[in-house]
Amino acid sequence: MPRAIIERPSPNCSGRGGAAIDCIVIHDTECREVELTLSWFASPASRMSAHYVIDRDGTIYRCVDDEDGAWHAGDSVLDGRRDVNACSIGIKLVGFAATAYMPFQLDALVELCLSLCVRYKIAVDRIVGHQDIVVPAGRKKDPGPYFPWGRVRERIAMGLAASVA
Repeated sequence: MPRAIIERPSPNCSGRGGAAIDCIVIHDTECREVELTLSWFASPASRMSAHYVIDRDGTIYRCVDDEDGAWHAGDSVLDGRRDVNACSIGIKLVGFAATAYMPFQLDALVELCLSLCVRYKIAVDRIVGHQDIVVPAGRKKDPGPYFPWGRVRERIAMGLAASVA
């Protein structure tokens, strides 16, 4: 049974300008309190958001509808295309790039990414970190060196294979 998603809308979004969703960008929040992040996203003054925030206990919050562009990527480029916000789903993990993520949090991330990959036909190699798209390169470090890319991508790939079998 799919995990419940709690709605916490953010006004910090815009249209996608006709761009199709073709990638997922993983971030950290650089704080331990989910309410700080959700409050920040709820403020129009912050001019920041993400589609989803995943708390350390695995709770998923939706801040921006998938059909809209969340403001999470900033100045960014992926495969030569600028404005990654227009073509991506942004997911923030509560925590810091310099520390490990929690098992329940990673389970929720895998489940959410699997669902998004199926819905939007996103390839596993199109799940990237903020550090992979930021301009200038090196300006952001999230989700950081403790993010288990191999394990997360492997679990998503296994789920995708099972969904077509």
